Amino acid sequence: MKLWLFDCNAPAADIEAGCRAAAALIEKRGFTLQQAYDAVMKRSNRERFERRAAQAWDNAEDEALRVTYHGEEPPGEPVLGPAEEPQ
Repeated sequence: MKLWLFDCNAPAADIEAGCRAAAALIEKRGFTLQQAYDAVMKRSNRERFERRAAQAWDNAEDEALRVTYHGEEPPGEPVLGPAEEPQ
C-alpha cells in the first residue's frame, strides 16, 4: 500500500515526503500500513478495532501534514489515505 494526501494543494514532492514520513511512523509503531488503515476504517464504521493501530494512523496523518506543509497549518482539511495504484 502506498499513501497519499487527498484534498491537498501542496506540491507532489512535498506530499510524497509527508507520506513517506507517515508510513515510517506507522511501521515504527509495529503495524503495516494496511493494519493501521483497516483499524481506522473499522473505527469509523463503529466496529471493533485495534486502538494502537488506529492511533498510529492518526499520528501518521498529523506527521504527513507537518512534513508536507513544513510545520504550517494546512489550508482546508487534507486527508491521508491509500494512493490509487495503477491497474
